[in-house]
Amino acid sequence: MHQTTRSVGSLLLLSFLLWRPPHAVGDDQAKSVAPLQATVRQEAFLGGAPVALVGSPTLPASLPPALTEGARREQALEQRVASVLQKLGKTLILERTRGATEEGIYKTAAPAVVVVVTNEGFGSGALIDREGHVLTNGHVVAAYPQVVVVFKPKDGTDLRKELAFRATVAKVDDVTDLALVQIHTPPKGMVSLPLGDVSTLAVGQDVYAIGHPEGESWTFTKGIISQIRANYAWSTTTGSSHRAKVIQTQTPVNPGNSGGPLLDKNGRLIGINAFRRQGEGLNYAVSVDVIQAFLQNPAPSPPAGVAGEPRCPEAYVTRGPMKTDIFGCYVTSTAPPPDLWLISRDARQSVAYAASAGLGLGQINTVIKSQDPQWQNLQYYIDSHCSGTVDLIGYQRQGSGVIDSYRLPEKPLRLVTLAKELDRALKRRDILYPTLRVCQ
Repeated sequence: MHQTTRSVGSLLLLSFLLWRPPHAVGDDQAKSVAPLQATVRQEAFLGGAPVALVGSPTLPASLPPALTEGARREQALEQRVASVLQKLGKTLILERTRGATEEGIYKTAAPAVVVVVTNEGFGSGALIDREGHVLTNGHVVAAYPQVVVVFKPKDGTDLRKELAFRATVAKVDDVTDLALVQIHTPPKGMVSLPLGDVSTLAVGQDVYAIGHPEGESWTFTKGIISQIRANYAWSTTTGSSHRAKVIQTQTPVNPGNSGGPLLDKNGRLIGINAFRRQGEGLNYAVSVDVIQAFLQNPAPSPPAGVAGEPRCPEAYVTRGPMKTDIFGCYVTSTAPPPDLWLISRDARQSVAYAASAGLGLGQINTVIKSQDPQWQNLQYYIDSHCSGTVDLIGYQRQGSGVIDSYRLPEKPLRLVTLAKELDRALKRRDILYPTLRVCQ
């Protein structure tokens, strides 16, 4: 086994040393490379698949980081985003409140309340400015550096619009259980909540909460302030200990409300709902003065990222002698099969689309396309549950380096229709990875 591994490694190294980029190879040189290509296709195998080291298609300069994002996406997060968006259409049908004051507060504040989605679950959040900063609880975002923020549809009718936006956790305070999230590309026309004044709060005062208890999105409740408690200690279900000034209320708060706003009669944010205790009416929110101190503390500098370009060493002939049109690339994967595929439909080897195995080994569930030849603005067609049908579309804007937003598809769309060349090559065994398949 060791001797075979050394032989394959030597062959791959030799092939890389002899290979030259396509645009730099003349006709005579191309003829001299062809026998090497044929030899490699016959003799070099990695994980049971033939590998032809003939180089990559001509990639736009912006494509490698875009493709890197395509392979590094977190599948569990996208599955939850798709589920949240699909459920919104079933829950936001009619909206009624019971009085003029309550109706005004809800209509003004609800668009600034968001769903914060993570790999493991979701909570609530409050948009506090038009730069895209969202307040929530630390235990809502947990240890995840990336989350998705979902905005409220208007009257439950615009679910096909972009409602879900990628965001980075800017900072977390483990003591007060507060977190600040920054939306990558905030949508236009956002509504934000102004912060209230702790000196205006009093026991007996009416307060209101908006959140998503048990997944019941944008639920509006009313109560009163029972007490304001300084330096109060509590623990979460995960065992984390916290301490801060809190506002105790009778406003019903349940799992899913965490991170949502507590509002005064003027619709100002006076607290972030954080936890409840056993017993009736024992609900608590972190006070607005604690929030203001948290916001004033500088956020830590993000760790320096390493920009890695995908390696695309595998090239496959699927439409004629020595003509390559499918390339296997390695981004996060270090062993076959590739986790990213490039498909070319013309002799210039320009990329028509890419496909990634977001669900892991053997399941290609995402097709990546671009509306411009420079691949500056990308669209991700995602089958998050590998059912064969696209259930989420992601958008990556120029220069962002990540998917910025998501929406539901406007009509049913089969993933295999978008990746028909790759699917055909796999089924005909032009690409000999027997466990690899396009979701269908």
